[in-house]
Amino acid sequence: MFLSDDLRRIRDDHFYVVDPVDFWKLVSIATEDTYENESLVVGQGQMNRYIRMCVEGELDILRDGIRTYTIQEGNFISEAGLHSGLLLSGKIESCCSIVAKPFSSKNSRVRVLRWDRTELMELLNKETSLRRSLKAALSWDIVRKLKGQRHSISKHEVDAVGIELWTRKRNEQNEDRYASILQNLLHHSQDFEGKRVQLENYKHIHQIDNEHHRMALRKCGWTLAEYEAGKRDACKNIEQDHDGDYDGYGQNRGILHQLRGNIIRILSGVLG
Repeated sequence: MFLSDDLRRIRDDHFYVVDPVDFWKLVSIATEDTYENESLVVGQGQMNRYIRMCVEGELDILRDGIRTYTIQEGNFISEAGLHSGLLLSGKIESCCSIVAKPFSSKNSRVRVLRWDRTELMELLNKETSLRRSLKAALSWDIVRKLKGQRHSISKHEVDAVGIELWTRKRNEQNEDRYASILQNLLHHSQDFEGKRVQLENYKHIHQIDNEHHRMALRKCGWTLAEYEAGKRDACKNIEQDHDGDYDGYGQNRGILHQLRGNIIRILSGVLG
């Protein structure tokens, strides 16, 4: 078992609740990527199948070009509710852009570890102790990121765009993050009931009220009644299967469905 000095320090500083052997299992399936100044890691609206952790340097999180917070050493990115117990596989639509922060005298490069989301979930499902300790570590990671946001406000780092605009973009980002998590959960229906319990925990942690939940369901093309029943209308499922793999919220897909339905009704009237 070998850990680099960087990873050993990150484990000691930020993941001390994770057993060293478990931490090695975690990082051993990751791939290290290096980014240059202002390189785009993930684009807003892009389908993203990876979870990342910053090893060196910093990453700016941008919503519509406005920085909402900064990722630093040991912070996870795109974990999609893992801290609340959600083990989501596959792709998640990114609610923001992630950009390597301009180099400083302290850091000359940006390095991240990258996990395939599905492979990581398979590991966590097998390794119970790792799953529990990583969940605890990620909860503290969320706290660190929230403290970083408050620090930005106290240091007047958001003054250039204005606190009102910054708050609106941060809220939009939070709402779209929840909708992306919800869409993934709805598309991958295995253990729907279990994941719905975990989603309730996420909603409680992040103060997602019933109205925002209904708004997210509408973005996903579901009704509240369908969600509570745990299944979609049969006609919607047929249309979804016809269109293939999940590729986002599906607003454009919904327009195509409506157009297709209108065409079918017109032809039925002509041929009937």
